[in-house]
Amino acid sequence: MNEALAPSLPMGRVVRAYLENARYETVAALRNAGFAPPFVLVPVAIYLLFGVVISGNAAQHSPYGAGIANYLFSGFAAMAAMMPGLFSGVILAQERDGRLLDLKRALPLPPGAVVAAKVTMSLAIAALAVTLVVAAALAAGRLTISPGQVAIVWAVLIAGTIPFSAIGLLIGAYSSGAAAPAWGNLVFLPMMGLSGLFIPLPKALEPWVVLWPAFHLNQLALGLADVRQFRFVPPSFAFAVLLAVTLVCGGLAIRRLARVG
Repeated sequence: MNEALAPSLPMGRVVRAYLENARYETVAALRNAGFAPPFVLVPVAIYLLFGVVISGNAAQHSPYGAGIANYLFSGFAAMAAMMPGLFSGVILAQERDGRLLDLKRALPLPPGAVVAAKVTMSLAIAALAVTLVVAAALAAGRLTISPGQVAIVWAVLIAGTIPFSAIGLLIGAYSSGAAAPAWGNLVFLPMMGLSGLFIPLPKALEPWVVLWPAFHLNQLALGLADVRQFRFVPPSFAFAVLLAVTLVCGGLAIRRLARVG
């Protein structure tokens, strides 16, 4: 039948198809022992070790005083938000290698359902990870910001998973299943070390933190929460950078998947 004459699906069925595909993607990720458990549990464990136990008396030696606890909290929570999206590309690359995407393209799925499901899954896993870090920070009693500010940081960081999902999709669209974890780590590890989220950087490296999306996600969360002590760039600038990352990386990934699969 001519596609131009083919009847279009009712909007309700299209929405249901997107929701069902996202649900199955999320359940599969939660059941994947190599994906969801590490990305949910590792950030809160690292935060408790470095942000609470090891940095117990950091306020006495830091020029930021007691507020350093707020910065460590936002940094580790940002890490929890970034990991699921960035490494979702590993799943995508493995599906491409196994020709699963070819199968999905043959099914009556709406355009974009595969990409939307990957992003939704990343948001769900990130929400669990960030919530655990927030709960640990509140239980530790080190934060000097209000519960309302904590809630804003929580919400912004979860939404901030989207730019890193775009990066993950780009990795998954261009690399093989075997190479995707290495490419993900090549992006993630330098970004964590050089974005200044929780590691003091030499003076020569401090101006270069603006190159990393992780820095801008942290700045957007702190800026919108009005934590002025650690606001180094305007929130509007941080948002613009993250939006550009989303559009460029996401656009390239979608173009690649549409042409090659």
